Amino acid sequence: MSIAEYPSISLHNVAETVPAEWNPEGDRLRRVPASVGEGLNDSARERVGEPTGCEIRFVPEGDAEIEVTLSAPEPTRIHPFWGVFQPWKPTEIGPEPETLSLRVPDRLADLSEGTETGRFDPRVCRLLTERTPAVAVHDVAGECRPPTADELPDTRYLAYGTSITEGAAASTPHTNYVTRVARELGYDALNLGCSGSAYCDRTMADHIAGREDFDVATLSLSVNMANADFSIDEFHSRAETFVETIAAAHPEKPIACVTLLPYFADLTASGDRERSEGFRDALRSIVADSDHDDLHLVSGPDLMEVSGLTADLLHPGDDGMAMIGTALADRLERIVE
Repeated sequence: MSIAEYPSISLHNVAETVPAEWNPEGDRLRRVPASVGEGLNDSARERVGEPTGCEIRFVPEGDAEIEVTLSAPEPTRIHPFWGVFQPWKPTEIGPEPETLSLRVPDRLADLSEGTETGRFDPRVCRLLTERTPAVAVHDVAGECRPPTADELPDTRYLAYGTSITEGAAASTPHTNYVTRVARELGYDALNLGCSGSAYCDRTMADHIAGREDFDVATLSLSVNMANADFSIDEFHSRAETFVETIAAAHPEKPIACVTLLPYFADLTASGDRERSEGFRDALRSIVADSDHDDLHLVSGPDLMEVSGLTADLLHPGDDGMAMIGTALADRLERIVE
């Protein structure tokens, strides 16, 4: 996305900007438009206004120094990548606007011709945000331009799901499973995870169905519903509408539905394995009964060992995210072929 106030940059995984509540001079990054958020459940409405997977991208002209001024309502970190090359350390920002000064690192500028540099051109600066709190752009100064198509991956991967998809327990934004899948396959990731609120809302299904900016998608459905008061029948009805709405709008695009990963309902003495398996079976039946040729099922328990979970026995830690990323990338590679 590009906005008129900042023609020299592009905003990735950003659908619109709105005035920041903590400082109206800043433009808050939103993953989906506020008009879409109004149709979601209350928690999801809040989550899609947070910057999971959002990036500010630009390419400096020559050796120009670029100054980007940002703020957030609470302390958070910005991770300035150059292409796939991660920073030595992130930069902290907070409520007072903070200006980051950025120039292509000398050794990257001196790379030998023909060096393999991964899915992004190393001159593309990518300012990665944390999943929370919100982030706003205030100013961009210096000679730079948005990246061109040949400097970016040519395949876009959209992921919908829960806090696991958002990477809630991952130590950094580039270690969640969505970014790992993208890195493994050379994709560009669009993260529409909704922590605690992935309830298969029809408004979100319509939003994804109406998008033309992705080539492959995963729908992780949905431990949030299993942990809430939804019955298995309610889940089946909502998930079927959700999946069919997206698949019907994009019949030529591979879409993989991911069943529940292993979690405490499967593992603890007080858990309810029958319920968790019921949710998995419901999603299996939705995919099996669909007449969409490019709709696929991925078994969540096949993606990760129990040892990949954090101590809450729900969220994968960094090891679990790595397991999921590798296994899901392998599965998607075979699906896309």
